[in-house]
Amino acid sequence: MTWSKSILILIVALMQICGISNPFGVSQKPIDPTDGGDPVIVEDNGSAYYLFTTGGGVDIRRVASFDNLTTLEQKTVYRAGADGVEGEIWAPEIHKIGKKWYIVACAKFRENVAPKGTMPERNSDEPHSDYYRYGFVLESKTEDIFGEYEFRSRLAPDGLNNIDGTYLQRDGRLYYVCSAYVDVAHQCICVAEMENPYTLRSDADGKNNAVIISRPQLPWEKTGWWVNEGPAVLYVGDAVHIVYSGSGYSSGKYCLGMLTLVGNDVMKKSSWIKSALPVMKGGKTSDTYHTGHCSFLYRENGDVYMVYHATDNPDFFAKRRCTYIKKVEFIGHYPIFNM
Repeated sequence: MTWSKSILILIVALMQICGISNPFGVSQKPIDPTDGGDPVIVEDNGSAYYLFTTGGGVDIRRVASFDNLTTLEQKTVYRAGADGVEGEIWAPEIHKIGKKWYIVACAKFRENVAPKGTMPERNSDEPHSDYYRYGFVLESKTEDIFGEYEFRSRLAPDGLNNIDGTYLQRDGRLYYVCSAYVDVAHQCICVAEMENPYTLRSDADGKNNAVIISRPQLPWEKTGWWVNEGPAVLYVGDAVHIVYSGSGYSSGKYCLGMLTLVGNDVMKKSSWIKSALPVMKGGKTSDTYHTGHCSFLYRENGDVYMVYHATDNPDFFAKRRCTYIKKVEFIGHYPIFNM
């Protein structure tokens, strides 16, 4: 890396910490210009695979490369209608744990299968509310990412209805991280320890001790409605960050904030500190709007890319969400997203 680029990264890092937009501008073009809500890209055995929200099921696409999403082969590995899943499957993520692949997603479950949760007062009477929306897990039957999958469980930390689940691994332990509807149903970042990739750890009374590590409390998390959602775990050496989306997705102020683990116990709220301001947001200098719900791709050469969705139109309803990708730069263990 040249000295000039290092200095530029340092300047942008200081602006990111201070919440100042990047005046140099970031011209981004989508790598999937037609679709891509809640996107995820992984690589395995020299091939790249792409998932995003399609609604009716979970589709895995083998694509040309991590930055060329031309579909070479596509397989639907799960459809709504079975296992109590009614529909609206969102945010599928795929992770390799041990020798198996696990897909974590969320969906609306039938009322006779899942308990009624909470919802924000503003839309509690809407027919498509999330009262019965929960996370769930699919497990591959073999080591083949493109093989068969089976439904393993519905996930409800402390009984909470939730969306946007993902995994966090730390010190040999596995955790479920999600956006849960809490109290008056504000969406909060919740962590629960797991026995295995499809079972939450329970105490002697059968209760799993989920912890709320972030609530929407700052102004940039409360535009449109109060939201912390779409958590994505970012590992940088021994450091752990959770990058998440704040504010309503269609509010025009959707953005990305970050939690950083500063303590030893993932399950303690005091172990996490929150960025005072967004670490990335759309706007005139970036050519993107409604920026949010990211995931991270770790390449064999050590590069880390953030995969996220955004639009190129300030009117959210004028265009579908598209998939973008951006290389993450670092100062030490601190990630820089605005380069």
